[in-house]
Amino acid sequence: MSRSDDEQEQEVVERLQQHMKVLDDVFEPTNIPSLGSLEAQVRERRQIRRRTNWIEMICFWLVGLLAIVFGVLLFVSAPALYLSIQALGTVVAVILVVIWRRQKEVRYE
Repeated sequence: MSRSDDEQEQEVVERLQQHMKVLDDVFEPTNIPSLGSLEAQVRERRQIRRRTNWIEMICFWLVGLLAIVFGVLLFVSAPALYLSIQALGTVVAVILVVIWRRQKEVRYE
């Protein structure tokens, strides 16, 4: 490189720096939250998530308990109906598995 190339590069760099300074002066930075406020937001979201998980777990256990109670009451009050529902569910599950396996075999052939 010659001396004039170095001077031209230096001029370009200086102009770019000047234009960047102008841009920096025009656009003010947005308000950046402090570290303390970010930590407070994280703590708050963790508490909300824990509370939500706790409520979901309680609902899961209540629905499960209701299903068990309903099954026991059905078995006690109408054992024939309960056993027929169990048998029907088993037959439907076996049929679905057989159909699924046949479709899977057809895809690979």
